[in-house]
Amino acid sequence: MIRKLLNKKNIARNVKFYSLQKFIWILFITSNFGNAQENLTSPLAIVEAVIPNVNATTGGSNSFLGPYANTARTYQMLIAGSQLTNLVGKNIISLSFRNPNSSTSAWPTTDATFNNYDIYLSGCVNPADRSFTFANNIVGTQTQVRSGSLVIPANSVTFGGAPNTFSYNVDFTIPWNYAGGNLLIEIRHDGFSGTSRSVDGIGTSSPGYGTLVSACWESGNTATVTTKQGNFCIVNLRADDALGNLSFENSNIKVYPNPANDVITVSAKDRINKISIYNMIGQLVMEENSNSNEVSLSISNLSFGTYLLQASTDLGIKTQKIVKK
Repeated sequence: MIRKLLNKKNIARNVKFYSLQKFIWILFITSNFGNAQENLTSPLAIVEAVIPNVNATTGGSNSFLGPYANTARTYQMLIAGSQLTNLVGKNIISLSFRNPNSSTSAWPTTDATFNNYDIYLSGCVNPADRSFTFANNIVGTQTQVRSGSLVIPANSVTFGGAPNTFSYNVDFTIPWNYAGGNLLIEIRHDGFSGTSRSVDGIGTSSPGYGTLVSACWESGNTATVTTKQGNFCIVNLRADDALGNLSFENSNIKVYPNPANDVITVSAKDRINKISIYNMIGQLVMEENSNSNEVSLSISNLSFGTYLLQASTDLGIKTQKIVKK
């Protein structure tokens, strides 16, 4: 595969569409994974950050029920910018929690279906200045990055590690560009029919709580105030560094419907040269050349989930998350 990538034709193609830095990254991936698929020409360099950072390889001292509670919850997580330095300038695309070290089984035993599992991101006040009025913790514009139902497949939150693995990613519908500073994660869900599961966390008296992180919560998914501070759920944030600095929001491109079942249409005022769809581990799963301003793609063969769609136009490369439902 390396020999194939290194021939002159492929070098020219890759240098044309990718920066030298990304091209080197692709060579690194293919040289270390010789059995990788031939279509592993990813535009993604996935970066992860475990919060608090000290718990990346160490289980927490406590646990918390909020994110996987079977009754409705409003839960805010305040994170100091010092914990997020490797995500600056990147697009946060998902979050995940893990089982506490004490867990003796995977979760859930059957699919856990939330009718509504909404996630919002924004800047926030310092964790030490957390308010019990939820709106007072928000700094700047709050963006809803995920909405609608969520199905957590049976046994997808694994156990048996020390610490356990962040084994199920809650993907965002909209990537959120993190520019630095404190980060607020707000989760509002309506619960599910099944057995709750606490996730790994740190307690309110743990080192770093109140300075690096803090949290508060309330029953119900429409709460505006509370009297309850909460343990902080150790969270893993995943971000990508997608090629191209032109977003769909700042371009003339439209993608619809999104989410979609069978067919998705991409339209633009400038000519579309190629549409590429990548899964969230960076594998090219669909590609179609074009010479028009509108392209319709059948995505019926794709598995349910979130993908990155890239449109190569005369004005550059633009990206957007799409959801196959």
